[in-house]
Amino acid sequence: MNKPKFSVVIPLYNKEQHIIRTLNSIAKQSYAASEIIVVDDGSTDNGPQLVSECNIDNVTLVQQKNGGVSSARNTGISLTKHEFIAFIDADDQWLPLYLEEIANLVAKFPQAGVYATHYQVIEPGNKYVDAKVNLKDVDPTGTLLDDYFDVASKGDLPFTMSSITVRKSLVNNIGDFPLNEPMGEDQDFFVRAAMASDIAYSPSIQSLYHRDATNRACNLNVPHQECPFSIRVTNQAMQKNNSKHNRVTMLRYSAAHLCHIAKLNILGGQFARARALLKDPRCQLKPKHKYGLFIYSWLRQTQVAGAELLGRLKA
Repeated sequence: MNKPKFSVVIPLYNKEQHIIRTLNSIAKQSYAASEIIVVDDGSTDNGPQLVSECNIDNVTLVQQKNGGVSSARNTGISLTKHEFIAFIDADDQWLPLYLEEIANLVAKFPQAGVYATHYQVIEPGNKYVDAKVNLKDVDPTGTLLDDYFDVASKGDLPFTMSSITVRKSLVNNIGDFPLNEPMGEDQDFFVRAAMASDIAYSPSIQSLYHRDATNRACNLNVPHQECPFSIRVTNQAMQKNNSKHNRVTMLRYSAAHLCHIAKLNILGGQFARARALLKDPRCQLKPKHKYGLFIYSWLRQTQVAGAELLGRLKA
């Protein structure tokens, strides 16, 4: 079997503080990428210039008007020359063996359309946290995920956009990333990929997902209602041809999403909106999360009200 060649796609928008770190992590791969396509989505900072001046082989900078991260990824996909497309966001990193691990998965599971590795989350304060993926006793050389929805609905997502590689033929089959959706465009893609192909997965941590960037999209665009991908998953779950198991795992997947955006709204001080999300019947499939977040919302609201009262008394 011929060794796979990898095209890397990086959407870039105002990440001048991080993009060179990301590119360096690709340049240091033990298994070299064949091309690196950086799609600047209308940045207003110095990021594009840093890319154009970097001394890294096989980097192509493409610039377009701002259209969102999905638009940037779709542009990158359209320009790739090779069958295997590896995605990484402009503030994340690969560990040196990422592409080598993906190449090993390709050799072991040639029938798959998606290849991914485990990842580590970097929180503010340079705190490294292992993603809590609901998989036990996984073969260290890789496995096929039997049920993406079951795994993803019971813990953290098994992979991120920066730890996933897909076949270009799969993208041609399932379509591009959805446009004009403020959050969840990555999960929309994961869902369609999971329903159309096998997913080969390595438990080896080979990707670093940074939550410490100040201008992360999910922090800037907290949704107040369920995201479109979750609505589509729910509609798909209720189709008559779905088994009871599939229906439950897909609805639990949507429930996990509702709990997640409820938490984001609590952190943003939108307590009533958070509790409205948690009242959705699907959240009964995540009871610990639902009631824990209800309690958390009241505690946070009480803390905020207490702080405001104390401030008025001191004024």
